[in-house]
Amino acid sequence: MKILDSRRITGPSFFTEKPGAMIDVTVPTEKSNDVIAEWELSVRTFLNGFGWTNEITQYRKYKGSVSLFMSAPIDALYSACDVNETAFQFSILKNLNSFDVELKRLKKLIDEESDPAILKLKNVAKKHGVKFLQSDDIISVGTGTGCRAFRVDKIPKPSDIDWSSIHDIPIGLITGTNGKSTSVRLMESILFEAGITSGASSTDGIRVARKTVESGDYSGPEGARSTLRNPQVEMAVLEVARGGMLRRGLPVRNVDAALITNIANDHFGDYGVNSISEMATTKFIVSKGLKDEGILILNADDNAIIENSKNCSKSICWFSLNSNNPRLLAHIHKGGMGAYLDDDKLIFVNNKKKIKLMHIHDIPITMKGIARYNISNSLGALCLAKAIHIENKFIINGLKNFTSSFENNPGRCNYFEKKGISILLDFAHNPHGLSALLELANHFPAKRKLILLSQAGDRSNADIENLVQKAMALNPAQVHIADVAENYQRGRNPGEIIQVFKNAFLSSGLTEKYIDTFSSFSAGVKGSLEWAEEGDFLLLLVLDDLIESKKMIDDFE
Repeated sequence: MKILDSRRITGPSFFTEKPGAMIDVTVPTEKSNDVIAEWELSVRTFLNGFGWTNEITQYRKYKGSVSLFMSAPIDALYSACDVNETAFQFSILKNLNSFDVELKRLKKLIDEESDPAILKLKNVAKKHGVKFLQSDDIISVGTGTGCRAFRVDKIPKPSDIDWSSIHDIPIGLITGTNGKSTSVRLMESILFEAGITSGASSTDGIRVARKTVESGDYSGPEGARSTLRNPQVEMAVLEVARGGMLRRGLPVRNVDAALITNIANDHFGDYGVNSISEMATTKFIVSKGLKDEGILILNADDNAIIENSKNCSKSICWFSLNSNNPRLLAHIHKGGMGAYLDDDKLIFVNNKKKIKLMHIHDIPITMKGIARYNISNSLGALCLAKAIHIENKFIINGLKNFTSSFENNPGRCNYFEKKGISILLDFAHNPHGLSALLELANHFPAKRKLILLSQAGDRSNADIENLVQKAMALNPAQVHIADVAENYQRGRNPGEIIQVFKNAFLSSGLTEKYIDTFSSFSAGVKGSLEWAEEGDFLLLLVLDDLIESKKMIDDFE
C-alpha cells in the first residue's frame, strides 16, 4: 500500500463542497474497508489534536485503490495535505509512539501557513454577497468589473475596502467530453453581439472580448480565476475540464448556469474514473457550483446524462436534436425550459411558450445541417444564453455570425478546398468525437480518403485500439500516423505511440503499404497534402503543431 497522489481540493468536488486534502492510495480490494476505518480513526485523532473538530472525512473506493478526503480550513490546505499523508502512514505503520512528535510538527506547519486575514476577508465577502477567490499569491473579492484583487501578503482590513464598488458578474460553466471549447466560443460570439465584454477560459487559452490574452490550456481552476479577476470582463464563460475538477474541484461557486455537452469514454483510469457512470458523476460536479436559482443545461440525447440527472435537485433546461425526445417532452409539458431541433429549426420553450429561433442553414458551423454535433452545440449554447437572460436577437446573430473558420474556432471542424481536394482539420482525439466527424465526412464524395491521427501518451493501448476501430469506418485509402510532441508523450517513449497505432491498424486488416508514419503532425500534414490528388478527402486530426499545419494548408497551391 502506498500513496499515489496527494493534492489540495480548493472547491466543490466529487465528495463535497468543502475545501480540503485528498490522497489516492493503492489498497488491495479485500483490505479496503479495514484500511479506510483505520485511516478515519487516525485522521480524526490528528484533527481533534489541532482543534479542527468540525471537519469531515469521506472516501471513494475503486479497483485496487481508494481516495481519502479530509476537509480543512482554506488557509491551511498545504498543511492539510501533510496531515492526511501522515494520518495514512500512522494507520498503516501503527507507529503511534511518535504521535506527539508528529502532532507538534504538523501544528507548527499549520501555524506557519494559517492566515487569519484570509479567513476574515472571506467571511466579510460572504456577508456582502460577493465571491471570494483564493490562489497561492492572490486573493480577490467580487468578479470581473466588480473585482478587487490583493497579494496574499498585502491583504487590507475589510473596513478599508470600498464594498460599494465590488460586485459579481454573470458566470456560465461548460463541461462535457466533446464540444466544450466550441460551446465557449459560441457563447463569446453571442455576448459580442449583445455588446457585452466577455471573458473566457478554455483549452485554447484566456480571451477577453474574443481576443487572446494568454495562450495555452487554461481549462483548469487558475485559468478560470484569472478570467474572473480581469476588470474588463462583464460576463464570463468558463470551460471546466474533468482533470481540473478531479485535481482541485470547481474554481468558483454560486454561478448562474452550467452546461454539460455530452459524456463519453475518454480519460478512463485517471483518478479512479473507470466507467461512463463515474465520468457522468464527475461532470455533474458543475451542478454543485450553481447558485440556488441557477440552471443546469443538459443534453437529453445522452443516456448517461439522463441517468445522472435523477439525483440532481437543480433546475434543469434540456436540449435535444429530436423533437420527440421523451425526457425533453415530459419536461416542457410541465412548463420547464428546453430547446430542440424541429423541421431544421431551433425551437426554445419556457413556461409552455414556444419560440422558433432560426433555421440551421443560417448557422454556419452546422454546415447546412450535416454537422449534427454542431447543431447540438448550438442548442446547448442557446440554452446557456437564455439561462443568463440574453435576448433572442443577440443569440440569433451570435450563432449566425460564428463560422468554422480557423480564426473563429481553431482546430474545430475547419474545412478547406484546395486543388479539388476536400480537407477537414480537427482536434478530435477520442472515439466519440471521431464518430461525429465521420458522420460528417460521409457527406463528402471522395475518390480516396486519408486520415492523419495520433494520441496523447496517457491513453492506454486499448484506448488507441478503440480509436483505430472508429477510424477504420472511414474506409481510408491511406493512414498517416504522427508522433506527438514531448509534452504529449506523457510517459511514453518517442515512437511508441506510432507503433501502437500501426499494430492496431494492421490488426484491423490494413496492410503496411497503406500506412505511413511521421515524426510530427506538421510533417504528417505535409505528407498528406503531397499524397492527395483532385477528388480526395483528407481528415487531419491534429493535436499539436496546429498553427504550422494551418499554414501548410494555406500555402498549398
